[in-house]
Amino acid sequence: AEELALQLAEAIELGEEEVASRCALALARQQVSLSIRPREPCYPSGEISMKVGVEDATSSASITLRVRPHSTIAALKQQVFRDYGFHPLVQRWIIGQCLCADERSLFSYGVRADGDPAFLFLLTARAAQLTEQRYEDDQARILLSSTSAPTSTGTSTGRKYNTLPSVSPRKGLLPRRAGTPVVSFAPSPCLSCPQTGWSCPKCTFINKPTRPGCEMCSSARPDDYVVPSGYEPDETELRRMQQEQEGIRQYQQALEAERRQNLQQLLELEAEVLVTTREEQDCLICFQKVPPGQGVLLRECLHSFCRECLRQVVTHSEEPAVACPFRDDSYACDSHLQEREIRALVSPEEYRRFLERSLVLAERRSRNSFHCQTSNCRGWCIYEDSVNEFRCPICRALNCLLCKAIHEGQNCRQYQDELRLRAQNDAAARQTSDMLQTLVQRGEAMHCPTCLIVVQKKDGCDWIRCTVCQTEICWVTKGPRWGPGGPGDTSAGCRCNVNGQRCHPRCQNCH
Repeated sequence: AEELALQLAEAIELGEEEVASRCALALARQQVSLSIRPREPCYPSGEISMKVGVEDATSSASITLRVRPHSTIAALKQQVFRDYGFHPLVQRWIIGQCLCADERSLFSYGVRADGDPAFLFLLTARAAQLTEQRYEDDQARILLSSTSAPTSTGTSTGRKYNTLPSVSPRKGLLPRRAGTPVVSFAPSPCLSCPQTGWSCPKCTFINKPTRPGCEMCSSARPDDYVVPSGYEPDETELRRMQQEQEGIRQYQQALEAERRQNLQQLLELEAEVLVTTREEQDCLICFQKVPPGQGVLLRECLHSFCRECLRQVVTHSEEPAVACPFRDDSYACDSHLQEREIRALVSPEEYRRFLERSLVLAERRSRNSFHCQTSNCRGWCIYEDSVNEFRCPICRALNCLLCKAIHEGQNCRQYQDELRLRAQNDAAARQTSDMLQTLVQRGEAMHCPTCLIVVQKKDGCDWIRCTVCQTEICWVTKGPRWGPGGPGDTSAGCRCNVNGQRCHPRCQNCH
């Protein structure tokens, strides 16, 4: 394995790809544990000056270190330990917004030239779980190694480049002293002081108490942290808080402006009689391309069609409530066109005829409706039980609601007696009446359950519609197809296909 590793290193240095591939494959098969690192000649030669910002929980400073780009973070920690007395366990190095790993080199983090920055955050001995005994042992070991094997970064040459400002002792840190550094674990008056700021749970950076997120890694502030009472923010915090408030104010203003703009657009759309399409679309009725502005978007269901197709739907509708014509294999829209949409789609004459059709259908579907008996008169009314006469507002004729006829100058008895006498002498009227009664008795005709006129089924399925009142009828049960609510109401009627059951064993699809 050792010989293969040497051959791999030599092949990589000489650029022999096939030999390096074979050696790497052989080592992988043996599952050999290796540590591969570039040699020093691969890095820039000589030392460089690295600017380091040092900070702990209470203070900060700036120093300059002479380092080599190929040095690892672990070696850098040992250098700081040797020169300043800060144990590697309390050091947290941040370069290029990355929390550095001990095994990587400074070169891999981008430290390659004079003036490249780095950041060193110092934990307390308690937070790093550093004991006094370990600190003394490691300090003695580092001093012994420096005395027996001085390096280029030793105290004789390195000190003139390392300029750490003189500051007061910091809470929980290991201070640098002349001679052998000694760690003092005795409680000091500063330890009883309240900590100003909160520690980030990810990168351990101490942030200002009022800051909502970590300044280094943007992690959220702990939920259980409370800003100390009586804390007075410094000038930097006040400026940041003012900027945050200004940002919130600007956001609220922009949000309010957007809401007002949306409200104005809705009011403008509501003021329009027809909502036209803004993009080219396909009409789902004629399947033609509809240019922008030529289609109509229905307000209730947002289905869009071309204007001409919707006009045809209105003009051919037999119902006063015009339904949306959208249909496909799985869905039929149950929305309706609004009255103002109908009025805008058709011409005044077509709209007048549409209203007349709606009025006629309303008359036919009303149980207590009565139509004026004058020929070609459009007048009608809805009567009550206590009313026996109806004065037509159009032709001004007086209709008798009991006899359902006009017999001015005669009472009901006189009129019915006269009608009975005419029927005895009119053979044609008598034959017609007898024929209709025979068809009903033989089952070839039936009385409409709503208006009681005689209706017949020509052929096909068992669904028919009364030509007078437009009631949908089930032929096989001789009753209405739907309940009082109209089409779809299965609370009454023949209830065909409810729970999968036919309305009658001989039902031939009454829909």
